[in-house]
Amino acid sequence: MYAAYAGAAYMISNSWNCKNECEHPGTEGTEVLYNWDTQHVTSNGYIARNPDKKLIIVAFRGSAETGDWVESFMANPVQWPSTISGSIVVRGFLDGYLVSSEDVLQNTVELAAKYPDHNIVAVGHSLGGARASMFVADFSINYPRLVSRVQLYTYGQAKVGNDVFADYMDNLSAPMYRVVNKGDIAPHLPMVSNMVHFGTEIWLTANGQSTVCKKGDY
Repeated sequence: MYAAYAGAAYMISNSWNCKNECEHPGTEGTEVLYNWDTQHVTSNGYIARNPDKKLIIVAFRGSAETGDWVESFMANPVQWPSTISGSIVVRGFLDGYLVSSEDVLQNTVELAAKYPDHNIVAVGHSLGGARASMFVADFSINYPRLVSRVQLYTYGQAKVGNDVFADYMDNLSAPMYRVVNKGDIAPHLPMVSNMVHFGTEIWLTANGQSTVCKKGDY
């Protein structure tokens, strides 16, 4: 179900009416409540609500165009968030997150207040997974009282930041899962030694088998 929400970020705008992903079991009745599409620094996504599952979904679109991939591979490190001393992240991911972050955060926290029994699930594929991770970090800093309601599911996510950033994410104690397909190059990027992954990794092989990997195994 979460993969369907991540995939839908490539095709939906203001309503839940796409093929395949929007027809996935469990997503019935989903309502798209906000979407964004910035051009100067490419950033796309949507916020939706699944009333049956009691979920607020924050989905970031992945790399659908060549320009996005070039941006994805920009390993220029920058310090972020400012409240976490020593935390370094990839600039290309951060630029695309920050261009829409204020509105995304505001809409999410308003929905969280309106639906206090809903969990907040951030999702994204590839580049979108990296920005969904940044959203979780940013949201946790700005609204720490809501961290217990936050979850993160990404697919083919690249490395977002250094060990300080990764440790911060792991210490949030929120469910965080990265699904990685064998042979996918994106999770190995950027290929610099100081950038590392966080969370629980679900490793998928070509024959459909999966292995759960904790920190230290990947």
